[in-house]
Amino acid sequence: MSDPLPPQSPPDTEDEDGQKEALLFARCSPALANDKDGGAAAAEKSATTSGLLGSPLTAWHVGISLGCSILVSLGVLLAGRWLGPEKADPPQASAAPAPTAVSAPAAPDAALKAQLAKAAEQIAALEKQLDVMRREQLLMQQNTRQSLESISATLKIPEVAATSGTAASGQPGTPRMPDMKPQVSPTQEEFIRLKERNRLTMYADEAIATGERRPIELLVEYMRDPQQEHLHDAAQAEYLRAIRAIQLLQREDPGYRLPVAELFKDSSIRDEADVPPAALLKLLADYKQPWEVRVRVCFLLLGSPLPETNAQLIKAIKEDPSLEVAKHAQLALEQRIKKRFRIFDIPAIEEWFKSQGK
Repeated sequence: MSDPLPPQSPPDTEDEDGQKEALLFARCSPALANDKDGGAAAAEKSATTSGLLGSPLTAWHVGISLGCSILVSLGVLLAGRWLGPEKADPPQASAAPAPTAVSAPAAPDAALKAQLAKAAEQIAALEKQLDVMRREQLLMQQNTRQSLESISATLKIPEVAATSGTAASGQPGTPRMPDMKPQVSPTQEEFIRLKERNRLTMYADEAIATGERRPIELLVEYMRDPQQEHLHDAAQAEYLRAIRAIQLLQREDPGYRLPVAELFKDSSIRDEADVPPAALLKLLADYKQPWEVRVRVCFLLLGSPLPETNAQLIKAIKEDPSLEVAKHAQLALEQRIKKRFRIFDIPAIEEWFKSQGK
């Protein structure tokens, strides 16, 4: 009996299959595809590594890995193209205007501040122009007022008035004064009247504060001036206000007595009751004496027997520079003659005195 043939070992078949797969892998590999001449060497080399590729499962793993790598590469390429500049630029474009949005309010604020500064400069320039115009207007009004006062003062001079009258008649050889009639606007006229009214008020205030006669005389001149008819009522109102205040005020000290030792140094008079009426009349006519002395003299003349006492009292009412002395002189006269007059009604007092002389 013959020996049976030895069975063929499976490794031989597996070796052949491994060689074929290695040859196929070498052909598909990029490194070996470019070198066709080295294919046989690679096949031989892969045949030696049959231990690694001896299983069909290993070939499937290699194929799956190669396919996955290709798919991942394609996915990355498509994702790069999809998320490339077309999709990456819009976020940058949207993020770029952010600084402008932040800086946008700053630009209008700066422009507004510049406009406000220009407006302030224009307002300051206009105020300066208004100040200059006001000064020029005041100067013009002052010059107009001075011109009017000079003209009125010139017309009040009799010589100049006569000269102007003869010149107007057309006599040869006489200098002619041109008729000056300044053009005054309504505003300037109102301003002039306001200044004149303020002047009248100032006169009355001075008379009340000081008790002097001169401010009252100026008010009377305004009342009687035919060229100032528009000021007659104002002058009369201020006159009455000042006279009423003087009538009610009491400036003198009730306990005041004559300083006899100073007034009569060379005489033996020691008390004001010992002063003779003639000496009292001299003190009343002496305007250099303090007004308190003259006021006290008016009181002491109540019992004077001299016939010229009333005349001296009337003179004090008319001419004494102090209205306080004039007031007390009128009070003394009224007590002496037992007759009352309105305060400082000089025409009525003179009329009574003339009637007594007849």
